[in-house]
Amino acid sequence: MHRKQPHKTDSAKTMTAETLVSDATDSTSMDHAVSETEKLLPLHRAAPADSHPPPPSQAKKIGTALFYAVSSLGVIFANKIVLSTFKFPSVHTLALLQFTSTTLALKAASLLGYVNLLPVTWKGIKSILPLSTCYLLNILTGLSATQNLSLPMMVLLRRASILMTMLLEKYMLDSNPSKTVQLSVGLMLGGALVAALGDLSFNLIGYIVIFFNDLFTALNGVILKKTSEEYRKSKMTVLYLNSLLSAAGVSLIILLLPGETNRVQSFPEWGNTSFMVYLVFASLMGSVLNLAIFLCTSTNSALTTTVVGCLKNVLTSYLGMFIGGDYIFSWLNFAGINLSIAGSLIYARATFRG
Repeated sequence: MHRKQPHKTDSAKTMTAETLVSDATDSTSMDHAVSETEKLLPLHRAAPADSHPPPPSQAKKIGTALFYAVSSLGVIFANKIVLSTFKFPSVHTLALLQFTSTTLALKAASLLGYVNLLPVTWKGIKSILPLSTCYLLNILTGLSATQNLSLPMMVLLRRASILMTMLLEKYMLDSNPSKTVQLSVGLMLGGALVAALGDLSFNLIGYIVIFFNDLFTALNGVILKKTSEEYRKSKMTVLYLNSLLSAAGVSLIILLLPGETNRVQSFPEWGNTSFMVYLVFASLMGSVLNLAIFLCTSTNSALTTTVVGCLKNVLTSYLGMFIGGDYIFSWLNFAGINLSIAGSLIYARATFRG
């Protein structure tokens, strides 16, 4: 079991940004160490007070890290194929399916005794509402960016959320990142700028949406920290309430948005088996990803989850050139991608050493 250190370094305070960057288009992530009562183990029998669980084996640590990386890659590529390859017209409907699957999965796990969800009260809903609103907007803008941008550019431009997170944490949490972290973030953003100048598939809507996604990602991470510190809620309860309230919110959006239901109903690929397989996969992988993040963080550490997410983004950038069919190669764009990746690796190293 990874034990939480009494004090965090400056780089550790900003380490959640890269995890959020890698998974905001997928689902939410948990950025704190995991308490004993939140372990994904049956809660029917309490362990003796003087017993200490054995530390996780090296194989389990590696296995949970790989499970997180594969799950994250799977949901990103599934979202991209559904939205870009098959051109599914509604990010709201896809988000609703993902929120619903996560809510049902957590409720079922609670009923079976595998997670401990706190009772849902009006006080709890009101306290979590700002986080849930930000979470909903984060997911919707992330999926919209996935639909309108190539994966390499989406990953690069989302790294601006790290800078936004640093600025917000400085203002709201009085956090000061190390010089190495600041340098790596500058390198990542410089590479993103170079890549944008060489982006032959430029999409103005995609760039606007990704800006707001960066903002909501940064706000989500900071508000999550303040919510956890103020109310000491179970992370599984926070995730459950986020998914439940977001499902209700996006359902209202679908009903009120003109022509949304007609676009979904008239989509011509409903009889396509391949599309249905990818849609179901994308819908279910949101809850699988949250489980993977939880297991990786509890078995290893939040730092390890951050570093794995950072390295996973490297694969997303390169493999994304061949998935979705919307990436157009140029040497300037490719150079910018590699420059940003170099900054990302420096960031991961600084985070891990911190």
